[in-house]
Amino acid sequence: MISTAGLVRGSSKKQRVAKKSLRELQAQTRLQQQALAQQAQAAAAPAAAPTGPPAGWYPSPRQQSATQWWDGSRWTEHFKPAG
Repeated sequence: MISTAGLVRGSSKKQRVAKKSLRELQAQTRLQQQALAQQAQAAAAPAAAPTGPPAGWYPSPRQQSATQWWDGSRWTEHFKPAG
């Protein structure tokens, strides 16, 4: 039987598996941190301005001979005769 007298340093399978698991956990942690940073940036970003028409009187979609007030985001219950 030949002995290496401790000159050869090899890792056991258990050590290799543990190192691989540690690297995978570190990678997952980095990805989670990046995702959290992106979420924080998205939450801090200003809300997009409405892209619809500005508030004002427009021909009513409900009554043909009237105008209706559009408040910039929805129709209100305010009508007036068209003219």
